[in-house]
Amino acid sequence: MNGPSVGVVTLAESTSLEHRPGLRFGWFIPTAGDTDQLMDPTRTVPSLELFERVTSAAEVAGFDYVLVPVQSACWEAYMSCAFVAARTDRISFLLAARAGFIAPTIMAKMISTFDQLSGGRVKVNLITGGSATEMAADGLFADHDERYAILDEAVTIMKTAWTTRGRFDFEGVHHRIEHGLVRPFPLQQPHPPFYLGGASSAAQRVSIRHADVHLFWGDHPRRIEAMIDRIEEQRSAAGRLRPLGYGMRLQIICRETEEEAWRAADHLLSGMTDTRRRSIRTLWDQSTAGRRQQELADGESLHVEGHPHLWAGIAQLRPGAGTAIVGDPEQVIATLEEFIAVGCTDFCLSGYRHDTEAERFGRLVMPHFADRLALHEGNDGNGPTSQPAGR
Repeated sequence: MNGPSVGVVTLAESTSLEHRPGLRFGWFIPTAGDTDQLMDPTRTVPSLELFERVTSAAEVAGFDYVLVPVQSACWEAYMSCAFVAARTDRISFLLAARAGFIAPTIMAKMISTFDQLSGGRVKVNLITGGSATEMAADGLFADHDERYAILDEAVTIMKTAWTTRGRFDFEGVHHRIEHGLVRPFPLQQPHPPFYLGGASSAAQRVSIRHADVHLFWGDHPRRIEAMIDRIEEQRSAAGRLRPLGYGMRLQIICRETEEEAWRAADHLLSGMTDTRRRSIRTLWDQSTAGRRQQELADGESLHVEGHPHLWAGIAQLRPGAGTAIVGDPEQVIATLEEFIAVGCTDFCLSGYRHDTEAERFGRLVMPHFADRLALHEGNDGNGPTSQPAGR
């Protein structure tokens, strides 16, 4: 960077999630449609009514936020969230920042505008995409590590735009900004929190530089503990002083009895074909986390390293996070407690169908964690701080 009015965000700066007092649970808006059988062609199609119904169910159930996916089969995330945010009161939106497609200053303006208009209800999900084929279809031809380098620069620019009072310049490998200026500033200070999910070295480096929460996809708690230990060593070596939160991206199949839960799991896969199975394997070919999900899905029993309630079956028919916790409420709670014990405090969850599974989780599981949930903004002094919109 150069120029007289450049703002630089350092690793040591605090954010709105620092010193979080407890657990956070997030849910998922299925913007590609919903179903309880992944091969069912009569699934519920995407619509505002579906998005609103799922988000309202998550809000009533006590979830803190909803993740909005970005993938070729999904409806556009920013537009979908804007409509749903206007129809909800409390829940936040974990909204993707996919670098390389939108200029970082424009993306910063989109996010800060959303933050202001929603009353501080946005979190930022840093993603790079898992497939070279999908990225090329949208016009980006960078390889895996280069996409993370582009993301790193883009987030640096966004943070600078949100924390610089005057104009700023930026000179990087992938971006150049002259006399940049972004308004409005975010409502959350110094900016909305950042989440990043990824298992590669490149993902972990960007997470250490920029993220407030690093999300892992479903795996055995022992492996998650080992990955947390490695990232913590790297965080210390990088000189990052503020803590990095950790969490899990998981599917949930919870029923009143274990037998019912496994029947629901089997029903999700009914009608599976070899053609569909092969097509899924190619969708996340450049994603380290995606390859791990496929490795788990290739296991003979589909149980993750023998864990009785971690099941990788969904990864056979769904790209991305395909590991589920399957069981009755006590078994689901016990499995979540295993992840909490190794250092996870954020849980970004989903389950089919998404409105009924959110209601069920809120009724059968959430009460167990009630006294450990992170309080919402305005209740504990640790949530986002606000400034007037015309600051």
